[in-house]
Amino acid sequence: MNDISTKQRILAVAAHAGFLLGGIGFLVLPFIIKVIWSDDEFVAAHARQAFRIQIGALLVSILIIPLALVISPVIATIAGIALLAIGWGFFAIFAAIRALAGEMYVYPLLKMLHFE
Repeated sequence: MNDISTKQRILAVAAHAGFLLGGIGFLVLPFIIKVIWSDDEFVAAHARQAFRIQIGALLVSILIIPLALVISPVIATIAGIALLAIGWGFFAIFAAIRALAGEMYVYPLLKMLHFE
């Protein structure tokens, strides 16, 4: 039986769902959750994963724009950011579902890069 409380699950889901906030909210929310609930391993681990993947997505989106300008400004920028947003959203929602189920989740990219 899983001994993860409803509060822990909701906080973990909130960390992953932070990508919906836009602006810098997607970075601030998991950071705040990680800092305040650092003594709770389940919540802190989910917030850490969410923060790391969201930093990565931000860096990739910043890199897409200059690369796209070299290739084909409008099409490549829109396509690159759209693909990033779709992938980012899919994995964040999947991670939130796993957190809601009381399970740990590591984003595949973070696992591949050994940032677990």
